[in-house]
Amino acid sequence: MSRFWFAVATFGIVLAVSGPARADDAADARKIIEKAVRARGGREKLEKLPGRVVTFKGTVHSVGDGIAMNGTVSTQGADKQRIDVEVDVGGIKAAILIVYAGDKGWRKSDRVSKDVVDFSKDRLAEIKEFSHAWWVATLVPLTDKQFTLATVGEIKVDNKSALGVKMSRKGYSDIDLYCDKETGLLVKTERRMKDEMSGQEVNEEAFFGDYKEVQGTKQSHKFSVKRDRKLYFEFEATKIELFEKPDASTFAKP
Repeated sequence: MSRFWFAVATFGIVLAVSGPARADDAADARKIIEKAVRARGGREKLEKLPGRVVTFKGTVHSVGDGIAMNGTVSTQGADKQRIDVEVDVGGIKAAILIVYAGDKGWRKSDRVSKDVVDFSKDRLAEIKEFSHAWWVATLVPLTDKQFTLATVGEIKVDNKSALGVKMSRKGYSDIDLYCDKETGLLVKTERRMKDEMSGQEVNEEAFFGDYKEVQGTKQSHKFSVKRDRKLYFEFEATKIELFEKPDASTFAKP
């Protein structure tokens, strides 16, 4: 059951080319991202509301026959995330709290122990990568020069053409992002990551859909994850709220 806590929280070939070709390719990749940002509502609107609270319901498929859950996910930038969920395991309900705040992280459950348990160094490193990946998926950060971008070709996502961009940043794993060729909206990300259950490296694909308007921006309301092509997690957002900055107590240790 201890492994499940972190499983809840985990709701990656660039061709060698010459200098001028790299510059042209980077420019093409940046155009794809800029279109995607415009499709989401524009950089100005998105930058004003970087905080987000998502109320959701869904299923974790990595444990047994699947575990139903509902709750909220609060995020602020790349290094702050709070997950409050209620899970139903064979009729037994449990409330779980998971928080990642910069260089610290912890969990708490009302079923196993009411004590707050700090994440180990390895767990903290894993959730840091996870939180960074979902921050990158908001797209606005990719307009910053600290990210190296390159195109990765065109694929089909739900039978629709999508253009790919590889994101590279020092200190983090690469992430491929695919945006719908027509609308520009992000529809898929892909990365290599360490599976917290098996400890093995796997290929993770995240899919985004059902975009709806929220406070002048477009936000995905349906989301699913596959690991090595097997469905791992899926959820539907029932409410999304955007904030300039959530209350500081949101990420404080209880």
